[in-house]
Amino acid sequence: MRLNGFVIGMLLMSSGAASADNAKALHDVQAAENQIRKANADEAAAHRLETNAQKEDAKARHLWAAANADIKKAYAQRAAANKDAKQAAADKAAADGFEKAAAADEARAQADEKYAASEAAASDLAKQYSDAAEQAAQARTAAKHVQDAKALQDLEAANRDEQAAQANVAKAAADAKAAWDAKDAASQALAKAQAELNGRGYGGGGSAAGNIDKAEHDLAKAEHDEHDAAVRRAKAQHEQAAAADRVAQAENAIAAAEHDAKAAAKAKAAAEAAAKYAAADKARADMADGAAAASEQQAAAYEATAGQARDAAAAASAAAAQHANAASNDMSKAYADRARAATALKKAAGDIAKARADIAAAHDHKAKALADLRAAIAQNPY
Repeated sequence: MRLNGFVIGMLLMSSGAASADNAKALHDVQAAENQIRKANADEAAAHRLETNAQKEDAKARHLWAAANADIKKAYAQRAAANKDAKQAAADKAAADGFEKAAAADEARAQADEKYAASEAAASDLAKQYSDAAEQAAQARTAAKHVQDAKALQDLEAANRDEQAAQANVAKAAADAKAAWDAKDAASQALAKAQAELNGRGYGGGGSAAGNIDKAEHDLAKAEHDEHDAAVRRAKAQHEQAAAADRVAQAENAIAAAEHDAKAAAKAKAAAEAAAKYAAADKARADMADGAAAASEQQAAAYEATAGQARDAAAAASAAAAQHANAASNDMSKAYADRARAATALKKAAGDIAKARADIAAAHDHKAKALADLRAAIAQNPY
């Protein structure tokens, strides 16, 4: 049958429209893949920042613990001098309390070292997964294939869950930063007040003792606030690990549905990398549990030492305690050392909070890009 000119024209127009639609859909797929690539790069950079900040945090926590051990020694030495019975008893109680606090601080420092190591391992594996996913995307493009629709939908949902968990981790990190802002302020106030109290031979030290009372209260509250943030971080890390496992399952489904041999091999490699990252994410969540448990011991120790340090300051400022000794100078120095450690910890907490906010933003960007990718693929570009 011969086709007249009108029919041929209509067929050509129809073919041209379909070709244009396919070209646009292909462009949209590539644009979404580019956005995923950028989100992965941003996340990798943020993970590097957090890894470095976690290392600095652990290092500064050891300094904080060492300063508390020195504070304990100074209280014990001043108690042994026994210049005043009431003060000696208060100093001994404070020394006992700071011995427990120093032990709790050292345990937290070790827990944070383990968390920092798990963060570094998870960061490396996250980068390996994003690189493998990028190679899989390139192989699909070369094969003119797209992901299985159902598997891609599952991947998008898992990434959304992961993004929500990352946002909760970021919120906990911001709250931990706020706690360290308060702890740093209290530590600076304590160092100043202890220097005033110990530097005046205790005569007329009532105002310094009052400042110590307030600062110790503020420090104890901030310790509890940091513990609350550590607990919420651990919970969110477990939620994130569960979502990462679902990401790995979706990547497996994408690989299983791929018919092109080269694309299937790359998709399988991406799925394996995702599974390794999910396992590392679970290990990181477990380390976050350890840090939260150590933080609980810290909070309890500081609640006790706050009262003991206040009692010792009140006894030292009493009229009956008109004396000074070397331990007083050592105590002032130890409090100053702890204040410097607090400033370092405050900076590390700020860097961690920024990194976590950047990671959450990258995951949000990736989740949106995955939604765009799914919409573009629905247009059937190939």
